Amino acid sequence: MNVETLESLGLTHNEAIAYITLTKLGSCKTGKLLQESGLNTGKIYEILDSLKRKGLASETIIDNVKHFAAAPPNRLVEYISKKHEEIEKEEKLAKSLIPEIENLRESKLETSRIAIYTGFNGFKTAVNEATKTLKPKEEILAMGVRASKGAEFNRVWTQWAEQTLAKNHERVIFSDKGAFYDYKLKSKYSKIRFLESTTPNAMTIFGNHTMLILQYDAPVRVIFINDETTVRTFIAIFEQLWKVAKEPQ
Repeated sequence: MNVETLESLGLTHNEAIAYITLTKLGSCKTGKLLQESGLNTGKIYEILDSLKRKGLASETIIDNVKHFAAAPPNRLVEYISKKHEEIEKEEKLAKSLIPEIENLRESKLETSRIAIYTGFNGFKTAVNEATKTLKPKEEILAMGVRASKGAEFNRVWTQWAEQTLAKNHERVIFSDKGAFYDYKLKSKYSKIRFLESTTPNAMTIFGNHTMLILQYDAPVRVIFINDETTVRTFIAIFEQLWKVAKEPQ
């Protein structure tokens, strides 16, 4: 048993040290606990109170002096079980609030808006947000698509395609070739063409009202645009590029 393991179970760093020290010492006074653990004198009672609330330490009075001891090891299992139950309750509550929060959020967002998402998780959020705006049978257009971008991004787009493209077909203009290009080439829902380019950013248009400008290289950044006038401008650009892009040989 070490500090890191107990921290992974939900104890703070100081709680983990105190619990391990109490386990080694058995019943002891705070002075001995402080001496063996190296914990801060001013925090010791706060730490012990927290362990007692979690059921991981007990307190007894011997000769009018407080003594503390670690709870039996099975209390750790009970503590984790209780924590798991609390997490499940919180998860159920969160799920029950999703429709209300989503309605409130949508009511407050402007019809036309721009947002910037950063990092890999931000990228996934942006793709999910844009996909929600799609109506059945609306077309998806993508240009400047690099097969050579990070594999984690291609995995997200592959999962997205499996969930989305049966209802919404796509046209894609690739700027380089690779495994992801070959994957799209085999898709019955995708039409692809090739136009060699060094453009660092890709663009994906969802229907005629939402688009993403994607920067896959660090720092990862996605610009979310929900504005029909702007999107129609980029659709016109896509159509011109589609005319000159090469069909697969």
